[in-house]
Amino acid sequence: MNSPTQACAQRMQGETLIGLLLGIAIGLGVLTGGIGLWMVTLKAQRNALQLSRMHQDLRAALDWMAQEIRQAQYVHNAWATRKTADCRDAFCGAAEDFSVSDNQIEFSWDRDDDGTKDNKECNGFQLRAFELRTKTACASGEWQVFTNAEHVKVMSLKFTPHCTWVNGSLLRHINIELSASLPSDPLTTVTHQQSVQLRNAQPAAAWSGRCS
Repeated sequence: MNSPTQACAQRMQGETLIGLLLGIAIGLGVLTGGIGLWMVTLKAQRNALQLSRMHQDLRAALDWMAQEIRQAQYVHNAWATRKTADCRDAFCGAAEDFSVSDNQIEFSWDRDDDGTKDNKECNGFQLRAFELRTKTACASGEWQVFTNAEHVKVMSLKFTPHCTWVNGSLLRHINIELSASLPSDPLTTVTHQQSVQLRNAQPAAAWSGRCS
């Protein structure tokens, strides 16, 4: 038969064990909650970084497209070869010289100011398979990807031409609209727009495209 002292010691050991187990359980609960909060915070930070990078990538792509499109059909002596009635130079007559659809634009321009259209003096931009592509040559019609769908998923690309009459010629503006989403979060979508004025006016008689 246990003495009162032994019985008290056993009760103290039992209470201590229960208290230890409760303390461990509470500690694990706090630790689990802390890990969950840390993961939520980490995910939010990662999404914020990805969103910031997507904005930067879209702005860079839009600025580059605008810079190139501004030169569309540029030729050094346009004042002499482009009258209000016709257009007589190598960068004026073919579809590759200037054509616009909703999600694609093609154009040429006299990069070296020699008046002759070389194979590398054609350019263009299009959207295909959630990636932006640029045209790299006239003859082959090659298109090269310059965005990565794993980082930025481009959802839409739209070119809208606008025209203004200037002394019998057309002064053209192209509005570019670019929308993209995060591959990891399709619901997060951003849109950027930019309007660009083409460097050379076009004789009205030589312009067959649509314009608003």
